[in-house]
Amino acid sequence: MPINPTGRIRALRRAVATAMILALSGCGTEPGPSARPTARPEFSTSKLLADLGDPAAVLIVTGQQQGHFEPCGCSRGQAGGLVRRENLVERLRAAGRPTVLIDLGGLVDDPASARGGPEHAALRLRFAAEALAILRYDAVAVAPDDLKLGTGRALEILRERLGAETKLIAANIQPTEDHRSLVQPSRIVQAGPIRLGLTAVVDPAAMAALGPDVRHHLPTIQTPDEALPAVLADLESRSNFQVLMVQGPPDLAARLALAFPGFEIVVATSEGETPRTRRPELLNDGRTTLVNVGQKGMYVGAFAFADNPERRPRYRLLTLDDRYDGPGGGIQERVLNGYRSALKSSRLVEEAPRLEASGGARYVGALACRSCHPKTYERWAATPHARAFESILRDPRPDVAFDPDCIACHTTGFGVSSGWRSREATPLLAGNQCENCHGPGSRHVENPDDQALRQVMAIGNDQARGRLCARCHDNDNAPGFDPAQGWKRIVHDRLDPHPTAAPR
Repeated sequence: MPINPTGRIRALRRAVATAMILALSGCGTEPGPSARPTARPEFSTSKLLADLGDPAAVLIVTGQQQGHFEPCGCSRGQAGGLVRRENLVERLRAAGRPTVLIDLGGLVDDPASARGGPEHAALRLRFAAEALAILRYDAVAVAPDDLKLGTGRALEILRERLGAETKLIAANIQPTEDHRSLVQPSRIVQAGPIRLGLTAVVDPAAMAALGPDVRHHLPTIQTPDEALPAVLADLESRSNFQVLMVQGPPDLAARLALAFPGFEIVVATSEGETPRTRRPELLNDGRTTLVNVGQKGMYVGAFAFADNPERRPRYRLLTLDDRYDGPGGGIQERVLNGYRSALKSSRLVEEAPRLEASGGARYVGALACRSCHPKTYERWAATPHARAFESILRDPRPDVAFDPDCIACHTTGFGVSSGWRSREATPLLAGNQCENCHGPGSRHVENPDDQALRQVMAIGNDQARGRLCARCHDNDNAPGFDPAQGWKRIVHDRLDPHPTAAPR
C-alpha cells in the first residue's frame, strides 16, 4: 500500500526537529576511550548451558527488532546486534543443542519514520529478513509494521529474502494462493526429544488500519478467538509444547493466554525497549509462561527443555551485551556490510525526503557564527561534537557515513532542504554544529540585531540538559548517560555577551 503522506510529513517534521537540536546531544559525539573497552568479557558456552540447566533443546525467542541491526558504537555498554545473536545461536548449535528460533515480527519500524524515506524502509526489511534466513529461523509472526511498506511489496521482499525454510505464521490470516507457501497458520518443529507446535495471531484492528491493500493479499482475517480453537487442537495432537506469538497489545496476549490454556508458552509484544520484567509471568496455575523480550533486538528469550517432555522448560532473558561479541559469520558480511553498501549505492542520504525550514531560513554552518561568537565557536570546536563527522569516517566498519541514521547525529541540518547532503555538496555542515540546536541561522546572520530572531534561536541551559541531550543520549545509543555531566563538557553560556542580547 502507498505510504501515508500525513505520516510522512509527521516523520519529516520529527527529523527536522531532531536535526535542529542535536548539537548538544550525544550520538554526534566522538567515541572516546569509554566507548572502546580494552578487554571484553569472555563468552562462555559452558556457563550459558549451566545457567540454562544443560538443556536437551533450546527455543530462542526474539522480536520487535525495528530495523536495529547493530549498536551504533557511540558509547560503551550498548546492547543488541545481529552478530551477537548469531554468536549465541552458533555456540548453542556447536555445543550440540538442537535450537529452534522464532521471531515475533516487527523486523522494521513504521516506514514513515525511516530517515531515508520508503526505500530506506525497504532495505531494512530486505536485510532483516536475510538475517533470519542466515540464522535459519523456523517461524516469524506476521506483524503489521512489516507490512506498512505496502502489503504486496513487503510480502514479496519477505518471500525472496526469508527463503524456503523460514515461514511467516498467523493462525487468523488466510493469504491468497500466491502467498500460501509463505504464510501458514502454524508449524511443527522437532528439537531433539521435543516437538514444538508454533503459531501466531495478529490484532485484526492493526491489520484493518493498513487499508484496502492488505485485503487484496490477505483477504481473510479472523479474530484470534475464532481462529485459535482449531489450530490449538491440531497442535496439541501433534506436539509436546504449544507456543503462541501475539502481534497486538500486551493485554491481548494475556487475555488469550487465559482463554486458551493449552498454550504452554505465550510471547507478547513489548511497550518499551526494556522488557517489563526479566522473569516470566506464570498464568493458569503455572501451566502457561507469558514472556516479552523488549525492542530493538537488545534481548533474547531462551527456553531450555529437558530430555523428558513432561518437564516444563526453564526460561532465561539474555541481554546481548559485549560478552557475545565476535567476528561474525554471514551476518557481518551479507547483512551488515551488505546493508551499508546498499545504502551507499542507493544515495539515500543525498536523496532523502526534506522539508523547508520555517520562515525561509537556511543552514549556513558554524563558521558563519564565529565572527560574532568567537569564544563560543572556540568552545564548540574543542568538543567532540565538532569532530562528529570525522568520527564516523574513522569507523572501521565500511560505509557508515552513508547511513541516514548515523548522519542525522553526525552532521548538521539533515532532513531539511538546506541541510547536510554530502561531503562534496555541503562540506560546511559536517559535524554537530550550532544550528542543530539553535535552528538554521541565515536570517540571524543577515540581521543579527533582530530581537525576535534572537529570541527564537535562544536555548536555555535547563532546556538543553532536560530535553535536547536525550534526543541522542537515549537508552539505546548512550545507556547510563548523565545529562548533568554531559552538559559540563560542552557548556557555552554567555561566552560572547552582547549588550542587546535577548534574555536567556
